[in-house]
Amino acid sequence: MQNSLKSLLLLLNLLWFTVPGYAASALADNSAVILMYHNIAEDTPASTSVTPEIFNKHMLYLENNNFIVWPLFKTLLHLASGKPIPEKIVVLTFDDAYKSVYNEAFPILKAKRWPFTVFVTTKYIGEGYTHYMSWAQLREIQQFGGEIGNHSLSHPHMIRQRSTETKEQWRTRIIGEIHQAQYILHQQLRTPIWVLAYPYGEYDLSIKQLLREMGYFGLGQHSGAVSYTSDMQALSRYPMATGFDGLDDFAIKVSTKKLPVTVLSPVDGVVLKDTDIPKLTLRLEAGNYKKESLVCYASGQGRIQLEWIDRVTYVVRVTANKTMKPGRMKYNCTAPSKTEAGVFYWFSFLWMKPEADGSWYNE
Repeated sequence: MQNSLKSLLLLLNLLWFTVPGYAASALADNSAVILMYHNIAEDTPASTSVTPEIFNKHMLYLENNNFIVWPLFKTLLHLASGKPIPEKIVVLTFDDAYKSVYNEAFPILKAKRWPFTVFVTTKYIGEGYTHYMSWAQLREIQQFGGEIGNHSLSHPHMIRQRSTETKEQWRTRIIGEIHQAQYILHQQLRTPIWVLAYPYGEYDLSIKQLLREMGYFGLGQHSGAVSYTSDMQALSRYPMATGFDGLDDFAIKVSTKKLPVTVLSPVDGVVLKDTDIPKLTLRLEAGNYKKESLVCYASGQGRIQLEWIDRVTYVVRVTANKTMKPGRMKYNCTAPSKTEAGVFYWFSFLWMKPEADGSWYNE
């Protein structure tokens, strides 16, 4: 069964990347929203938590506003194959398999009979790290319709090649992180899905190519909806965390559609250590949104600069207002729908910048 699923994913990836524009024009506005949670608790770091009260409000909003909660893997297979999906699809994901998800979120979702996905770093479970679920709890989640996905063996920064490694040694190590985790998940749970949630949300061109060769979908932590035109190894999710989890913001996010853009440069978000302000060049593609109303924002900087390179082909360059410090930063771009009031098209790009000496930032 696992080999057949892997073969299917490889075939879907091959079809998607070798048939230009496949399904893009007819299905460009048909999007789904993937939400990402970590802890559901009041006593855990705010940057990776929402309170049980807020989580319950989120779920009630989905229920009361006729959203449809779909399994992640089903949603991704539909998108990758060009199979139509209903409007208002929302997918629920939880990274790291914290006990608070089992204690607080699971009872709510089980009562609603809603599917969801937990991404597991297998070392944390196998060695009994504090605050994480047990294999028995994960089996119970799976029994009630929850999916289990791959979050690597040890939660490394995958883009970082060690100073003692060759490129090939780095590649072998990362393949091992993914393969070993999937093997353990299969041994413990029998049917893990072929989806990797990138640790820290970090990926680059090499990682994406590697994941595609291995037959996995890849999920980041950059915001936005997903659609048939999405990069299936760089799928966006809306991170839910204290300060970004208000109900008004939540209502906007779950109603968004994917902003159809082509990234002309750069090839990925790894920034050269001596680059002060990274530049992003986009071409806006066809869609039911107001291109001239595009606005972009940078993490911690608010609204940033747009330079129209070509208004005929809608090529635009996006530039932050201030120097980027070492670490991660996102450019988020949005434009309103032409026909649906309050609906926005959304695109996010993740930047990762090392320290001035070339070393990587600490978490």
